[in-house]
Amino acid sequence: METKKILNLGLILAVILTLGFSACQKESGKIQTTPDNENNAGLKATATGSIVSTGTVVNGTYIGGIVLTTANTLALKVTVTGIGTYNINSSTVNGYSFSKSGSFTATGTQTITLPATGTPAATGINTFTVTFGTTASFVVVVVSSNPVVQSSCNTSYTYHEVANHKTQKVWLDRNLGASQVGTSATDYLSYGSLYQWGRLADNHQCITWASSYLGTPINGVTSTTCPTNTPPNSLFVKTLTSPWDWRVPQNNSLWQGATGINNPCPSGYRLPTNAEFVAEVATWPTKNTTGAFGSSLKWVMAGYRDFPDGQTYQAGYAGGYWSGTINSTKAMALWFSPTEGYTVDDFRAVGYSVRCIKN
Repeated sequence: METKKILNLGLILAVILTLGFSACQKESGKIQTTPDNENNAGLKATATGSIVSTGTVVNGTYIGGIVLTTANTLALKVTVTGIGTYNINSSTVNGYSFSKSGSFTATGTQTITLPATGTPAATGINTFTVTFGTTASFVVVVVSSNPVVQSSCNTSYTYHEVANHKTQKVWLDRNLGASQVGTSATDYLSYGSLYQWGRLADNHQCITWASSYLGTPINGVTSTTCPTNTPPNSLFVKTLTSPWDWRVPQNNSLWQGATGINNPCPSGYRLPTNAEFVAEVATWPTKNTTGAFGSSLKWVMAGYRDFPDGQTYQAGYAGGYWSGTINSTKAMALWFSPTEGYTVDDFRAVGYSVRCIKN
C-alpha cells in the first residue's frame, strides 16, 4: 500500500512537471511570434507615385504667433502609380508643418489635403519641401498679427494683413474704406471707397452703400479742376475735356510707391504696380469674378464712379482697382467681371477701389 502511494505521488509530480513545461513552451511561443514594433512610428507607406509640382496650393492665412487651424492646409496634387498606404510629411519650418496619412485605392492623378499643425514663430517667407516619390517645394507667407488702423470718411477702419502665397506678396485684407472682408463678390459692406487716381483720402472718395448695386456719394461734384496736388474741397471732380484728370496740369508722381506725394495707404503700404496686378491675376483659377473672389484676397465688385457725371456704375457686376502705374495721360487699373479679368488703362478722373500692398 505504501509503495502504491509513493508511485501515485511520483505519477502526480510527473504530470505537474509535464504541464508546467508545456505551459512554459506555450508562453515562450507567444513571445517569439509577437510582431516587430516597426509600425509604431507611423503608417508604413506602400503606395508609389510622384508629385505634380504645379498643383500645390496653400490654403488659409498664416499669422505669426497664432496657432494654426483647420483652415490651414496644403492641397497636394499627386500621380499615383501603385495603390496602397501613404504617409506624407513636409519639412518643419518656423514652428509648423503639414502631414497626412491614408490609403490610395486607385491610380491616376488626384489631390490630397495635408492639414497644417503648429504655430508660426515669426513673419516672413517660409519654404517647405514635401516628398511622395519625388520632392517638391512650396512657399508659405506668414503675416503680422498687428492690426492696421486708419481713419477716413470720418470713420476709423481696422485692416489686417493677408498674403498671396504664390506671388509672395502681402496685402491689406480689404478695400480702403471697407468695414469688413468680403463674404461674397457682391458684399457691399466690403466695397469701401472709390478714389480718383492720385488723390488723398480727402473725403471725395466716400460712398454710402445701401445694397450690392446702390451706392450714394457722400459729397457732391465740381467741374473745376485743380492745379495743385491738394484740392481745396472734398468734391469729386468731373470733367469732359482732355486729359480727363482732376489735376491739370497732370502730376505723374502722386501715387508712385510708398513715397508718392498723395499715397492714400497706411504707413508701410502703397498702391500696387500694374506688374503686381498682372502677377495676381495669373494666380486666379479663372480670369473673372469667380477667380478674383476665390483668391486669398477676396476681390469684390464695387464698380466705379464715372468722370463725366460723378455717378456710380456697375456695382455688383464688375470691380475696378487703381494701380500706381501711369500710362501716358492715363493710369493702369485691374478690371474684372463675370466674363473677364485683366489690367487696363483708364482716365485718372475715374473713381476706382483701392487695395494696398505692403512695401
